[in-house]
Amino acid sequence: MATWSALFKKDFRLTRTVFFVGLVINFLILSLTLFVDVNTGDNLYLFIPLVVAIAFHILYLPILLFISLKTEANHLHLWLHNPRSAAALLLSKVLNGIVMAVVSLVVLYSMAGSLIISRFELIEAYWTDTWTAGLLIFPHILMISIMFGVWVILLWSLYHALKYRIGRWTWLALLGAVILPTWIAALIDSTDLFKQLTQWGSMELNFTTFLMDPIPLYAGEYLYHFIVIVGLFYLSTWIIDRKVEV
Repeated sequence: MATWSALFKKDFRLTRTVFFVGLVINFLILSLTLFVDVNTGDNLYLFIPLVVAIAFHILYLPILLFISLKTEANHLHLWLHNPRSAAALLLSKVLNGIVMAVVSLVVLYSMAGSLIISRFELIEAYWTDTWTAGLLIFPHILMISIMFGVWVILLWSLYHALKYRIGRWTWLALLGAVILPTWIAALIDSTDLFKQLTQWGSMELNFTTFLMDPIPLYAGEYLYHFIVIVGLFYLSTWIIDRKVEV
């Protein structure tokens, strides 16, 4: 446990500057939001900067992982000779990024909540739908960010596994590693078999105060994305453990 704690703290130090800069940006966005409110007098424009900032968090984890892994690449031989497995080393970075993303989103959500409370007198139905939608968006942003993050890890792993083998063609191979699986996934997603395998455990979310139609959700689709995330992560660890040379 002590070793894991030390590893987690070390990964935090690698990206803490980005984390704190992100928090400062959050408060600058709040200042921009208040500036928009003063100069337009329209409460709807008030939330545009905050909504953009919240949506941008789908890139939060990929950016943090890229910076952390790029730093490790400067001393790759030391990182790879760590007694812990590649899975443990990468998992520490992913968990660090998730914690940072959650903290940053909570700050933005708190700002948005304060603005809603101070400027709107919502009846109960509107208030319930607004917060339910916000809480629904929160884990989806994290899930998309994690998906992009494991792709960053995979491409980083492939780059270091191939750079001494195929040299300047490495970037072309990485481009193919993005385009080909994306194309295959798009073909699979469009098949009836895929829909049958994923569209189970259905539920509908109704936001009657601002949406006419309910939003369908399927447990099978979440399970599918979870399997893809875990599969890409462990493929990356296998490449690092078996193929990366220094």
